[in-house]
Formats: sequence, structure tokens, C-alpha cells
Amino acid sequence: MKKVLLFVLLGLMTACGASSETAKGNAEIDGEQAKAAFEKAFPAVEVSDVRAAPMAGMLALEVNGSETVYMSEDGRFIMIGKLLELKDGEVVNPAEQRLEKVRAEGIKTLNKDDMITYAAEDEKVEVYVFTDISCGYCRKLHRHIDEYMASGVTVHYLAFPRGGPTTEAAASMRHIWCAQDRQQALSDAKLNDTINKAELGECAKPVDEQYELGLTFGVRGTPAIYTTEGKQLGGYLTPEDMLKRLD
Repeated sequence: MKKVLLFVLLGLMTACGASSETAKGNAEIDGEQAKAAFEKAFPAVEVSDVRAAPMAGMLALEVNGSETVYMSEDGRFIMIGKLLELKDGEVVNPAEQRLEKVRAEGIKTLNKDDMITYAAEDEKVEVYVFTDISCGYCRKLHRHIDEYMASGVTVHYLAFPRGGPTTEAAASMRHIWCAQDRQQALSDAKLNDTINKAELGECAKPVDEQYELGLTFGVRGTPAIYTTEGKQLGGYLTPEDMLKRLD
């Protein structure tokens, strides 16, 4: 029950990017003690990292792969939500700033042959979109794919079956990733509910790999759109709105 409550609260968080600095004065932290205290309170949740938080007296704990929660240094208090910082007149989100760096590095490692790409002839910008063929807004976005390309936006699709690798959507997406014409197979699935039944093999591996990558990027739902620099543009966006945000 505690795990469910924690993840429900985490699911209410939204992201906005900015820059920040680590708080001074708490560089020496007892990460193991904080980790043990948190996992004792939430035994089904694993803490993967403990670091100094931007706010003095607090620690930042990474849970659920990429989520950040905060704990007082004495282990008594836990804060679940966005920690925002007022810096030089701007409102910044330190957790999102950290994720941007993770995403930018992750994007650099991607093999474009493992993605399904709709390339603009006169390319001005590239975006990376985590998608699920069973997602209504993903289908709505894909209806504009020709408009994105005409606007100079190259769309790289990555697989993110929202329910996880064991779902029917994940199984269907493996077939799509193994299709001879993956662009057509993805369009058929999203727009016509027609699933390609291509033979599976090594070609199916990117579906599971990209799902795991999405978790480290902080993907909560689909579509999730990112720039090459790791900034999150949002979920469903019309071509016009996407260009405005890119500008």
C-alpha cells in the first residue's frame, strides 16, 4: 500500500527544465543511512542514488529509476513533489535540470537505425518521441506527421509501451520494429489498427531497450517529446505548437 501511495504521488509531478546549483554545506552526506531509512518505510521501493539536495538540510533520493523525492538529513521528513528554486528572478526545477543532462547523454548513444524515423527533406530540427501504438494522443500526433516533416521537423520515434514489456502493445511493437517497411507498419498500426506480423529476431530488441531508456529519461506517459539537448517539449503538440516551443 505504501508503494502504491508513493507512486500515485509521484505520478502527480510534472517537469519543467532549468539550471541550478547543488546546495552548499551538505556535501558530506550519509547516503546509506538515508537509503536504509527510506527503504524501511517503503520496503517495495528501491533507492538507486542519494545526493545532496539544492536546499540545505535536505537530501535528494532517486527512486523508480528517475523520480526524485526529498528527505530531511535526520531522516524524519519526506517531501514528494517538485522542489523549485528562485534564481536570478527565474523559477527553476533542479530535478528536471538533472534529467536534461541524462537525456542529452542518452540521446547521443542512440543508434538511429533502431528508431523509426520520419525525416524532413529540408530538416531544421530533430525531435525524439517516445510512443505507444495504443495511445490515443500518439495516434493524434501521428496524423500530423506529414505536416511536421513539411515544417522541417524530423521525428525519431522510440518505443514506450506504457504498460511495460509484457503487454500486447509491446508485442505488437516488436513486430512493427521488425517489419521491412517500419514507417508504413507504424502508420498502419496507429491510423488503421493494422498490425504487421513480421518475423521477430534481433530487430525486436530496441523495443525493450527503448522502454528502459524512457524510464531513465523520466517518461510518465506518451507521447513524450524531447529535443536533442534533452529538454522536454511536452506531450501531444500540433506542428504549430511544436515549432513555437522549439523557437
